[in-house]
Amino acid sequence: MGAGDRVIPVRHAYVAHAAMPGSVLEVFDRAGHFPHRDDPERFAKLVESFIETTAAAEYDPEKWRAHLRAGRPGDGGPSSGS
Repeated sequence: MGAGDRVIPVRHAYVAHAAMPGSVLEVFDRAGHFPHRDDPERFAKLVESFIETTAAAEYDPEKWRAHLRAGRPGDGGPSSGS
């Protein structure tokens, strides 16, 4: 995330990061919307580190289908009765 991003304000990254326990947020102080162009070496190192240290997610279409159909409690989705 670029601190100078004029498309997606950096404050959105901090809110998202706070909502995802265990997440990692890297802010590029001298970057805008394209940190991979503003600091390609740092960006590449971060991507490589992420790949090396993060287990791949498991994709189960049935599990996702059930989650999507259930929605969040109280959001007016199919399971809330609205």
